[in-house]
Amino acid sequence: MLSVGDRQVGLFDAAPLCRGLLAKDSFYALLAEHGDRLVRDEDFAACYSEGTGRPSIPPSLLAKVLLLQYREGLSDERAMEAVRLHLGWKVALGLPIDHAGFHPTTLVKFRARLLLHEMERLALERTLEVASDLGLARGGVEQILDSTAMLGAAATQDTVTLVRSGVSKLIVAVGAEDAEAGRTLPAGLEFDYRQPRQKPDCDWRDKDAREALLTRVAEDAERALRAVEACSELLECEAIEEAHRLLRELLGQDFDVDEDGVPRLHRGTREGRILSVHDPEMRHGRKSRHQRFDGYKLHAAAVSSAAPLITAVEVEPASEQDGPQAKRLVDSQSETRRPKRVLGDTAYGNQEVREQMEERAIEVLAPPATSKPHPVFAKEEFEIDLEAGTVTCPQGKVARISAPDRRGQRKAHFRRSDCGQCPLKQRCTSSDRRTITLARREDLLIAARQALDDPEAAEHLRRTRPRIERLLGLLAHRYGARKSRYRGKRKARLQAAWTAALVNLNPIGDALRAAAA
Repeated sequence: MLSVGDRQVGLFDAAPLCRGLLAKDSFYALLAEHGDRLVRDEDFAACYSEGTGRPSIPPSLLAKVLLLQYREGLSDERAMEAVRLHLGWKVALGLPIDHAGFHPTTLVKFRARLLLHEMERLALERTLEVASDLGLARGGVEQILDSTAMLGAAATQDTVTLVRSGVSKLIVAVGAEDAEAGRTLPAGLEFDYRQPRQKPDCDWRDKDAREALLTRVAEDAERALRAVEACSELLECEAIEEAHRLLRELLGQDFDVDEDGVPRLHRGTREGRILSVHDPEMRHGRKSRHQRFDGYKLHAAAVSSAAPLITAVEVEPASEQDGPQAKRLVDSQSETRRPKRVLGDTAYGNQEVREQMEERAIEVLAPPATSKPHPVFAKEEFEIDLEAGTVTCPQGKVARISAPDRRGQRKAHFRRSDCGQCPLKQRCTSSDRRTITLARREDLLIAARQALDDPEAAEHLRRTRPRIERLLGLLAHRYGARKSRYRGKRKARLQAAWTAALVNLNPIGDALRAAAA
C-alpha cells in the first residue's frame, strides 16, 4: 500500500539541527530544500496497491536514496549504511538523526517495482518538468544525438565456459521443476557441471587437442538438449524452455555440424554473438577499428540550449548501430518536447535516419556518409539532377538515370566511348566505364550535402554538436554510467535514466538557487 512521507518536523530531525553544516550549493542541500518538488510520492502511485497491504516506505524517500546512491557510486549495502550514518544524507532525506536506515534489499525491490511498471525513466521526466517550469527547457528547440560505451556487468565468457555454463543452467532449471529428472540428466553426460567455470583438462597450446575438446563439449551439450527434448512435459516449464533455447543458440553461434553430424568450431565470429549466459543481451561493440568493448551502448539526446539538458536516453546492445536509435530517442519524448531539428555525426546522417525523421517532421543536420572514394572523383563530385534524370561527370559528360530496381536504387551508366577517350579515366575508374549508384532517397542525401554547403550551418554543427560529449562525460565518468551496475538491458536503462537525471540536476540546482537568492 502506498505510504506518503510525514512532513511534520520532529525533535531529532537532522535538517533543522544540521542544515547549517552543509554548503548551500551542495547536492544534499538541494534535495533537502527542493526534493519534494523533484520526486513526489504520488508519482509512484501506480507501483503500489491503493488500499490493501502493509504500508510501504514512502517511494519519494527511496527515489532520493537512489539518486544519492548513483551520485556517490555506492552499492546497495553501502548506500543503506550511509542512510544510517551520514548526516548529509539524513538532512537530504529529511530523516531523524537516530534513524537506523533500511535493509539493502529495499532498493532491489524498489527498482523491481519501477521496471515492472515501466517507470524507469520517471526521475528523468521529473527533472525535465521542473526544468520546463524554470524556463530551462522549451519544446521545439533542436537536440543533439550521440552515444557512448556502457560496459556490461557480466564477465565475457569463452566458448568452453559459455557452453558449459549453458548446460549447467539447463540442469539447474530441470532440477528445480523435477528433482528426479534433475538427478538423471547430469548422470547421462560426459562432464561434471557442478563447477561450469572449471574447464576439463586439455593441452590448450595444441590446436588439435583444443578443437577435439571443443567438439566433445558441444556433443555433451547436444546430449543434454536431446534428453530434455525427449520429455516434452519439461519444455512446458518457462524456465526450462528459456534455458533450452539459450543453450541451443550458444551451440548454433559457435559450432557448425559437418556431414557426419559432428559439431566443429565455427571459423570467425558470427554477428550478434552472445557473450555471457549471465547477461545474454550483452554484445561485442567497437569504439574504433582497433578498440573493442563488451556490453551496451548508451544513446542520449540533449537540448543545445545555454543550460544543456538530457531529454532522452536509450540503452541497446553494443553491436547495434547509432542511427536506428534516433527514432527511439525522439519517440520516447512527449509531443511538446520533441525537437524540430536534430544534430549528429555521420552515424545519424544516413538515408534511413533522414527518412524516419522526415516522417516525424524533424529536420536532420548531420554530415551524410561519403561514398567509397575513387582515386579522385567520388560520387559527390558528380552533378546529379533528379528532376532531369541525369548525372554529369566533372568532364561534362552526361548519363541517364535508369529506373529503380526492386530495392529502389537507380544507376547512371556513362558510355564506354565517353570514358574510353576521357583524359581523366585513370583517375576516375578502373573499369571500361564509370557507373554511379543512387540511393532510394538520394534526394534527402543531396539536400543534406547542400545544407552543409552553407558555411553558417556547417559552423553551427561544428560548434554545437560537441556539447553533448560533455554531458556524456558526466554520465560515464562522474556518475558511473561507463559500466552497468546490473545485468540486462532494462536494468542498465534504468541506471542510465537516473544518472541522466543527476546530470540535469546540475543546471536545475543553479536555477533554483538563483531564484531563491
